[in-house]
Amino acid sequence: MIGRDIRFMPFECTAGDGLALRGVFHGVERENAPCVLFCHGFTGHRLGPGYLFVKCSRALADAGISSVRFDFRGSGESEGVFNEMNTVTMMEDLATVTAVVRERFAPGKTVLCGHSFGGMIAARKAAALQADGLILLAPVSDPQGIVRRRKDLLEAGPNSTGYYENGPHEMSLTFLDCLRGFDPAAELAVSYSGRLLLLQGDSDPSISVDESYRYIRSAEQASILCTYHVLSGADHNFSRVADVRTVVTTIVSWTKELSGE
Repeated sequence: MIGRDIRFMPFECTAGDGLALRGVFHGVERENAPCVLFCHGFTGHRLGPGYLFVKCSRALADAGISSVRFDFRGSGESEGVFNEMNTVTMMEDLATVTAVVRERFAPGKTVLCGHSFGGMIAARKAAALQADGLILLAPVSDPQGIVRRRKDLLEAGPNSTGYYENGPHEMSLTFLDCLRGFDPAAELAVSYSGRLLLLQGDSDPSISVDESYRYIRSAEQASILCTYHVLSGADHNFSRVADVRTVVTTIVSWTKELSGE
């Protein structure tokens, strides 16, 4: 039983602009253990929707695989304010955390796992960070779709402080401007050489099967080894117990195979 060898400890590092990025390391006492880095989505946090990332981390640890769950700046318990966050800052944060994880824990293999908007961020940085594996959960592949889906928000105009209100969060136009001029699926196919796992629900009201499948189509054209699962009836956050079980067991088995466990 691996449980006694599992470490659970707070994780903190400093972003390039001095902000503290906070999370947790859920690891195993074993040299060169692979490590999965979780990237939460827009307005999300390191626990994942319905604690999905926590459940994945626990199952990975039981399988001898480490993980790091962290909050992007302006989200969760990391420093910064939400309205100053955008795709550029998120990619910088992921690069910072990945570098520190490799320095502190020396994982044998590094896997990036991103949900929704975090999936797009992970996909855009996978090649530059030389990730061995990439796991995408209902990932955004059409950044302009985010702008279209917030048409009513933009038409309502800014509030008294000059920001656009997205539920309890204030959002700047800079965030939307940073969504222009790139194709994350095409970017991934250009230089990524690792393996790809993608899980998508066919009842997802936010990301359609057609949208997320663009990653698979681009990756296959670039001869990237892909594994693709469409979960019948699953929504964007994989909210049902059966969906959670499928996501967790699939991630664990795929990561073990990738790592030769």
